[in-house]
Amino acid sequence: MAEETFNFSGLPSEIRALIWEATLPPSRIFHVKGTLTLDQERPLNFHILHPPPLALRICSESRTVALQKGGFFLAHAGAGPWFSPKRDILYFDRNQRHMLRSSGGKTQIRGGDQVLHVGMEWRAWFKDVPRQTTPGDEDVRLHYRSVVRGLCLQLPALETIHYILPRVRHKGGVTWGREPYGVTKYHAELVHLPETTDIPWAGAGLGIRIAVHNGAAAGNATPDVLVTPGVAEGSRTMLSMTTWGEIKANMERALEEELRGGQEDQVVELDWTLEGEGQGNEEIKKCPFAGNQPPKITGWWLLRKDCPQEEHPSIREFMT
Repeated sequence: MAEETFNFSGLPSEIRALIWEATLPPSRIFHVKGTLTLDQERPLNFHILHPPPLALRICSESRTVALQKGGFFLAHAGAGPWFSPKRDILYFDRNQRHMLRSSGGKTQIRGGDQVLHVGMEWRAWFKDVPRQTTPGDEDVRLHYRSVVRGLCLQLPALETIHYILPRVRHKGGVTWGREPYGVTKYHAELVHLPETTDIPWAGAGLGIRIAVHNGAAAGNATPDVLVTPGVAEGSRTMLSMTTWGEIKANMERALEEELRGGQEDQVVELDWTLEGEGQGNEEIKKCPFAGNQPPKITGWWLLRKDCPQEEHPSIREFMT
């Protein structure tokens, strides 16, 4: 019996293009590690270099499709990974947020004008929030507006801002705020963050002092008083809790205010976003939302499933 073969080349070009597109990788997280300054641009490098799609080297037709859906534009001279703006997320943790600083209102991140989806670690939103504020305070919304304005200046085509909360965190830096040492070499996965998830709120100046969920295991005397490990017995830090749903609502309100507001609106000036304010460059006061629509905000747990599991007093896990 004669063996049947499939004549791929006989398909219409539109169908062949869809087939090649289906071979491209699913959504991936590109966790920014560092940057270089070259010719007034800042090409990025990453903790994990995701492999390029196979379509780049199958044939000229498949390569054309792969380069239509993504490219090597985030790094200098095409030396970086293949990145798909439609699918992939550019992720900045708190330690790398300074890369989003503008200079005189001009974008500097190489290829930033093609990025559609950005992820920001939760600590980057808390840092610089004034002390003794609550999540719904006007000062906090102005802070959010400043952060978003800086993001949009660097990444003007943004469609989605992802609020990313690592599920496992390590003592150090912002107390119980960073991921355990070495986990950045393990691939990250995002899982929906329930809006009922409790988020500690203490203002950046107070350091987000939380050790375990709601502080219960740390010996709270009352629901709003946390005993901070390592502090002399009897010493306590006032801690308030909010939910991801409340934070998201205030971020969305800040985005709407930014969209409606005029150029003369004053927002909080942060050291990592609006460098150059007051130097006569009015572009720094604009937030160019793509299509006159604010980016959508979504929340995610960040999981690293392949990371070795270990029980250690310096490692904690968020709970819903």
